[in-house]
Amino acid sequence: MESSGKEFGRRRDRNAASIERAFGITVAEPQATGRATRYRTIREGGPATVFTVGYEKRDGEELMALLKDAGIDLLADIREKPLSRVPDFRATALRGFCENVGIEYRNWPALGSTEKLRENLKLTGDFGRFEREFRKYVIRNGKDALHELANEAKTKSTALLCYERLHEECHRSTVAELLADELGAGIVAI
Repeated sequence: MESSGKEFGRRRDRNAASIERAFGITVAEPQATGRATRYRTIREGGPATVFTVGYEKRDGEELMALLKDAGIDLLADIREKPLSRVPDFRATALRGFCENVGIEYRNWPALGSTEKLRENLKLTGDFGRFEREFRKYVIRNGKDALHELANEAKTKSTALLCYERLHEECHRSTVAELLADELGAGIVAI
């Protein structure tokens, strides 16, 4: 997987054209939209990059435009239960959106935060504690799923999906770190 700026630009142009065909919307040039506001490097790494994205305050079309712009091949939904109050972000709808733009969609429930961990976070508001407990949980219970996802990410540009817009406020930050550690990869938040 090439990660040079030129390849990213060519991929972005190809993706913009496919989004226009699929959804009838135009993707603005990065200079006009301010690429720095769309992508944020969390960690530098080797030849692979783990992307993360949250769907909070977005719709399905905007999410697909962002994913195509970044050159994503695989959307890894890491919610324990791929449900949402917003119809665009239920598993079936996401799968349809992804199919329309040529992105593979898969759910990795073993890498999702458990209801018990989420409830404890709501009660305490202590994200640091949540993060430590979730990391232990994934290492203990999600190692196989993490390894399987790492194998996919070696050959496919992969984005981890969950709800929270900010990477730092979501369990996907922990999954991204564990995945990047296994791959020697960088992390970019979309």
